Amino acid sequence: MNEVVVSNIEKRVTDILFDFFRSVKLTIFLLILLAILSIIGTVIKQNAPIEEYIRRYGVGLYHVLDFFNIFDMYHSWWFSAILLLLVVNLIACSLHRLPGVWRQIFRDSSPKGLQDSMLKTLPYVERIELSGSGRVNEDEIRSNLKRRFTFPKRIEGEALVTFYSEKGRFSRLGVYITHLSVVIILIGGLIGSLFGFRGFVNILEGETVDQIILRAKDGNIVKPIPFSIRCDEFNITYYDLDRPEKHVKEYTSDLTILENGKEILKKTIEVNHPLHYKGLVFYQSSYGSIHEITLGVQRKTGNEKTVLKALEGETLPIPNSNAKIRILRYAPQVHNFGEGVQVALLKPDQSPQAVWLLKERPQFDQKRDDDFILTLEGTTIKEYTGLQVTKDPGVWIVWIGCSLMVLGFIASFFFSHQRTWVRIPVKAGGEIVLAGTTNKNKVEFEKKFGELVEEIRKKSSEF
Repeated sequence: MNEVVVSNIEKRVTDILFDFFRSVKLTIFLLILLAILSIIGTVIKQNAPIEEYIRRYGVGLYHVLDFFNIFDMYHSWWFSAILLLLVVNLIACSLHRLPGVWRQIFRDSSPKGLQDSMLKTLPYVERIELSGSGRVNEDEIRSNLKRRFTFPKRIEGEALVTFYSEKGRFSRLGVYITHLSVVIILIGGLIGSLFGFRGFVNILEGETVDQIILRAKDGNIVKPIPFSIRCDEFNITYYDLDRPEKHVKEYTSDLTILENGKEILKKTIEVNHPLHYKGLVFYQSSYGSIHEITLGVQRKTGNEKTVLKALEGETLPIPNSNAKIRILRYAPQVHNFGEGVQVALLKPDQSPQAVWLLKERPQFDQKRDDDFILTLEGTTIKEYTGLQVTKDPGVWIVWIGCSLMVLGFIASFFFSHQRTWVRIPVKAGGEIVLAGTTNKNKVEFEKKFGELVEEIRKKSSEF
């Protein structure tokens, strides 16, 4: 007795869970929730630096939003859980309704033809009376059904013959193909979210890199890639070159993939025309320029000057010294003294010291009273291309899902399951009975069924 009670309780719990997961209300709720979250993810910038979030929202609200992973919501556990719940919901809905539809698709017409009991359930029924000596030409019936529907099946009885025509039976699977496509797309999105990434890299003309930068809430992360990529040339095309103001028409980058020092692939990329290689995709996303600074370092006790070159933001050691120098920024005009560059001196056990170096006043740095003097020797503008780098191992799964979705839409909206019966008497006299049904596109079916009725009525009057 206890085993029976436990079994009934387990069955009841299973039924409750299945009813919950196959609920259409759950589907609508999840879709609305995902739409709201997508709006939030669009309004709130994702994977920005912490300083930007604190400046915009304040420290208190930042910690609250960060606790719920709002700043990287598409990779959060709860967003993935919502997508998984939607997958389970779609599968449960399909499993609940699919068996009945499957039986309906593969059931055969009645072996006894069109029965009187069926006429009470079919939506379209027409009767044509024959005269006492009237007979029906079966070839005419078969030809009319074939022309408007499909080639009919002949079912012979003792006193009646039924022609059965059916088309579009597999169109009933369109909804379930669409459900399957959504499930595949969600699974592909989850795989891309869990195992993919999105980063960026800026490459100067002529330079080669073998790593990219990933944005994270704790700062940028350097990620190596299994090959090297070189920017051979960067080009910008402008509209209306004769006008003083310039508007960019397009910008392109000539890239080369290298492995073990050998050139493997060359391609010119532009916006919406990326480079694909080993699962990574390089998109043309931005461009810019940066100053290469040439500095002179001369010791007070000697006449020899050492020349150093570095880009803005770079740090390099000063020869024969334990100090380093970081290039902060270049300015074309510093308080009417001409062009200059701001650098930071980094010495052990000392706070960083910001210093301005002026090109037209090379002795300006002597006031610092150090054992070496820094001078600005020159600047060079170097252009760089900005590339967005993505890896999405689920993208092909998503494309498969999208293709299935198109097939599901075509089957659902452009085809319908149509069945038509024409029952005729074997002997002279009696009546012709026409019946039909369709699951969609009733207007079109009514038109074809009406044409069939009128054609058979016209032919029967001639017999």
